[in-house]
Amino acid sequence: MVYSIIYKSKADPTFNIFEIQKMLQRAKYFNKMNEITGIILYHKSQFIQLIEGEKGAIESLYASIMADERHHEVETILSKASNQSLWMDWSMAFYDFSDPSDQTNYLRLLLESSFENANKKEKNSEVLSSLRTHTSLLLDH
Repeated sequence: MVYSIIYKSKADPTFNIFEIQKMLQRAKYFNKMNEITGIILYHKSQFIQLIEGEKGAIESLYASIMADERHHEVETILSKASNQSLWMDWSMAFYDFSDPSDQTNYLRLLLESSFENANKKEKNSEVLSSLRTHTSLLLDH
């Protein structure tokens, strides 16, 4: 069994893209060592993140995220056990939609491709459906 949490939060104004990239490097290492997978999206100073792994590890990680002063208004979207991770080989995928250029359209295509390439057994899962819905809400805001 895999435990999944999807949450959204607002970034502290001092949490710029350079700081986010540094955090992401540490998160990838930590996640790989703790068998955690996931995806984080950033747009207009807001995050949506999915973290998946062993329940104790995910609950501990999420508690530290909620206590992190760089995140405000942390809101749990979904907390659920699943059969398998959506993406077994990701320590943490990152999509930055903060640049209002043509690159944003390209990133949307890549993200949609990632959704399509999710674990076939979890394609119709509540986790993927919720992530897709809330990602659309974030990006269309």
